[in-house]
Amino acid sequence: MKTITKLIVRSYHIDYFGHVNHARYVELLEEARWQYLEGNNLLGPIHEVGAIHVVAELSIKYRKPSKIGDVLQVETQIESRLRHGFKMSQKAVIEQSSDLVLEAVVTNVFVDGKGHPRFIDKNILEIWPDLADVANTL
Repeated sequence: MKTITKLIVRSYHIDYFGHVNHARYVELLEEARWQYLEGNNLLGPIHEVGAIHVVAELSIKYRKPSKIGDVLQVETQIESRLRHGFKMSQKAVIEQSSDLVLEAVVTNVFVDGKGHPRFIDKNILEIWPDLADVANTL
């Protein structure tokens, strides 16, 4: 399932050059991922089965700057499933112009309460249909 999160670029997102600083995009993408998780009621149920997912890798391709007042539409969806995690794709466009701002791939891994890798099992797949619906790319 794809979710769209609208985020408004505020003055504190802007750097000396008048556009969103690259580090701020990481925070904006994280906010969109939180909205994906909350909107799909995943946080509580995943933790109840003893699974915690953490970001292991983030790759961002910046395409066009954004500035104060731009409304970013961030599209977030599961791209693929791994043994211990998954990849999410995210892309942001400026709502007013449909200009592509960035494309990102975020690799998350599941760990248990002690920080050890945790396989994706049927308990997780029953809670998270998007993971069950994508191919396992190992």
